[in-house]
Amino acid sequence: MLLCAILFVLVLGAFGKKAEAAGSESSDVHMDPAFLPHEGPPYTIAIDAGHGGSDVGAEGIVDEKIMTETTIRALEQWLEQDENYTPVRTHAQDTFATPKERAEAANEAHAALLISVHGNSAPGYPDITGFECYPQPPGRAYHDDSLRIAHQIADRFGTAGQRLRGEAGVRYLYYEGDDINGYEKKIIEESDCGMRSDPTFGILEHAECPAVLAEQCFVTSSTDTANWAGETGSARAARIYYEAICEFFGTQPIKLQ
Repeated sequence: MLLCAILFVLVLGAFGKKAEAAGSESSDVHMDPAFLPHEGPPYTIAIDAGHGGSDVGAEGIVDEKIMTETTIRALEQWLEQDENYTPVRTHAQDTFATPKERAEAANEAHAALLISVHGNSAPGYPDITGFECYPQPPGRAYHDDSLRIAHQIADRFGTAGQRLRGEAGVRYLYYEGDDINGYEKKIIEESDCGMRSDPTFGILEHAECPAVLAEQCFVTSSTDTANWAGETGSARAARIYYEAICEFFGTQPIKLQ
């Protein structure tokens, strides 16, 4: 913890406007939030299908945008039934919006939490499977809460039988580089508490609340898609997200019928 604190002081001055995932937009790191939207139920939950419209995402046995929409729709139904929550979509079904626009939609709704659902891909490697969840990195204003919900989600996927990638299914992602030479993804395990000024996923960088990006399964794996995509698999995943949300806010989940 002391090492992390020292690193934070050293790196804090380097935080500022950073290019987001596409390398064409900038991001402000919110170090001094104006409010923490955790005052009480009903909590507004921003739910994000990671792709849509012209942005199909990864293509595989199941296309990513179909899997993410199916999952978000099922999660939305759980949240709508629970009086403790008000779900807000970051974009309309099967429409395109940039990561910044989706985060801003969550911010405008004063969301208390944002969950972005994606699918992973490994073309040519059908045996690669697993789940991973990316919280806002160390040094961001909502890192601690973001890390907590990431573990609550990952732990539930692991208990349900999904393989957890990395150390425990929770990792950080950064884009290293610059606007001139381009950016390269770098994945860091959670145990590395070093604080970096490099930007993370755009939707996490712009969110003004705890936020995570979940890679639910590999759409190129028959095993993963059988268990975690399609109507049945996506419904299983949606229930996991919902129960993790309930744990995060300390509410009792609605019972399965």
